[in-house]
Amino acid sequence: MMETREPLEVVARLRAAVAGAMFVEGYTVHPDGRVSLRGQLLLPPEDAYRQLRPRVEAEGYIPYLRPSDERYELMAIPGTLPQAQDRPLINVALLIATVISVVFTGGLTAEGYQLDNGLMFGAALLGILGMHEAGHYIVGRLRGARVSLPYFIPLPAPFSFVGTLGAVIVQRAPFEDRRTLLEIAAAGPLAGFIVAVPLFVLGIWLSEVQPLPPAGSYVTLGDSLLTRLVGILRFGRAYPADGYDIVLHPIGLGAWIGLLITAINLIPAGQLDGGHIAYALLGRRARYLSYAMIVVMLGLSLLATTWLLWAILLFFLGRDHPLPLNEAVRLRPQHYALILAAALIFALTFVPRPIY
Repeated sequence: MMETREPLEVVARLRAAVAGAMFVEGYTVHPDGRVSLRGQLLLPPEDAYRQLRPRVEAEGYIPYLRPSDERYELMAIPGTLPQAQDRPLINVALLIATVISVVFTGGLTAEGYQLDNGLMFGAALLGILGMHEAGHYIVGRLRGARVSLPYFIPLPAPFSFVGTLGAVIVQRAPFEDRRTLLEIAAAGPLAGFIVAVPLFVLGIWLSEVQPLPPAGSYVTLGDSLLTRLVGILRFGRAYPADGYDIVLHPIGLGAWIGLLITAINLIPAGQLDGGHIAYALLGRRARYLSYAMIVVMLGLSLLATTWLLWAILLFFLGRDHPLPLNEAVRLRPQHYALILAAALIFALTFVPRPIY
């Protein structure tokens, strides 16, 4: 049976819970049970929140801290954060299924199935995806965030020429602050990019230029600034021209897809990695950037229908971003360096017309 408390008793208990971290100057008890405490912090925002959080949670409330004019506001919301546990067998089963799916799909050729192609393609692509998710997971654990193990998603041919929809890590609870949000979000693309670049260079080195087949019987992959530069350095400025183009080695194809996935994840909208980074920088104003990116995706859909799908997904699923628990913590100079690195990777890897 739930304990019923009078509003003044609730306020008194919450004021006692934040004592030593926050000096309360005023409060509001909302009809839905939320309690807003307003006042001054007695410690730096990061230290203050970490001191008061367990005390407020012990009273049965989730504490959200944010700056408010010249003061701070602590919004205590009734409830508890989820305590879901990992089930590693599910993650392992999905990983095995994804490996099989990617190796099978990557080995399909016009001449028949070639296992060596599938293995090389799978090793490149899954190596990039694995490092991407490992970046999120490791930094998340180091920052004390409640992140799940990676869930790899298989999607074999004929439903996909890649063999997978990628992988995701589930955030079990809101991020503590913008620093944590940014560091976890940026770690994935940075780790994946560091692996993808040498793999793509190796793949291009092993590739060759061949005459194009008759029109309508082949697929051409688009270029990002990075893949175009690597192609020119390997084969010269003439590529592709005069009926010739690069036929990618399976390692190069896997790395190309890995770079494309990196770029998509860095789109600054919603709950993509780029959306997390944008929120860390802009706060609630990041929603306007999400709307702008939806418009950009609609424009790019004139080049490739893939972007129409992303515009729809972002409109229905990714316009807003969940609030971090502590919005009073500001970014440090090294965090702005991370943002610049992520923006540079996005500029280098984005492909306006991926496949045509």
